[in-house]
Amino acid sequence: MKIRMSLTAAVVALVLGVSAFAQSKGKIEGVWSLTEVTTTGANGSTKQTSQPSLYLFTKNHYSIIYVSSDAPRPETDSDQMSAEELRNNFVNSFIANAGTYEFKDGKLTMHPMVAKAPSFMKQGTWVKQSVKMDANTLTLVSESSNTGPSTNPTTFKLKRVE
Repeated sequence: MKIRMSLTAAVVALVLGVSAFAQSKGKIEGVWSLTEVTTTGANGSTKQTSQPSLYLFTKNHYSIIYVSSDAPRPETDSDQMSAEELRNNFVNSFIANAGTYEFKDGKLTMHPMVAKAPSFMKQGTWVKQSVKMDANTLTLVSESSNTGPSTNPTTFKLKRVE
């Protein structure tokens, strides 16, 4: 009886362990919000993000959209903005792209299909980041792209929203 109970407990532990591993593997799918960006290089910095952001990962597709400025963008009528105000509001402080991705061996490779910047949509464009997941925190570190290795890697920390 003792052996049967021990064997049953071992099987239950094994099944739960395999189930937990299967659930955590590939759990990049979901909705994430950017919380911190760390840049490296001569002007490196770490900043906590306070502006809206969404990183969406489905089974095969992703979408990234966020306000990259430190402060909210002005709610000025765009018809009345100067060229510099338009550039600051819609170009310099806003990131948006979406496409397909592969997640394998702790590496995320994104292939943009649509992006705010037309040059980011060119055929053959890709970006690779290393991935670390810890509970509801996702850390992405830029590694390389179709133009070469990242000379000053950027780290993006995200928290799971859904």
